Amino acid sequence: MILGIVAVVLAPIGCFCGFLEIVALPLGIVAVVLAFRARGRIAQSQGTLGGSGKALAGLITGFVAIGLALIAGVLILIFAVSIGSLQNAFPSPSP
Repeated sequence: MILGIVAVVLAPIGCFCGFLEIVALPLGIVAVVLAFRARGRIAQSQGTLGGSGKALAGLITGFVAIGLALIAGVLILIFAVSIGSLQNAFPSPSP
């Protein structure tokens, strides 16, 4: 759950910093994997282990973080391409 929350917080910030996007996506993936493993263990324990709600929260925040990271990554790529095309629109004068 903690990794999912951290990834959800870092994903929108990655839009402005760029390099935080590299951190948010893997954290979201790890949060989803760990949440699936925790839910599997809880289901196999036949009621002796609790925490199903926390595992579900980790799963949801992990998927949200992955979605936000992908959206932010696409926006960063679109912005980078548009900046590159603007630089070619105004050629420098040749001597």
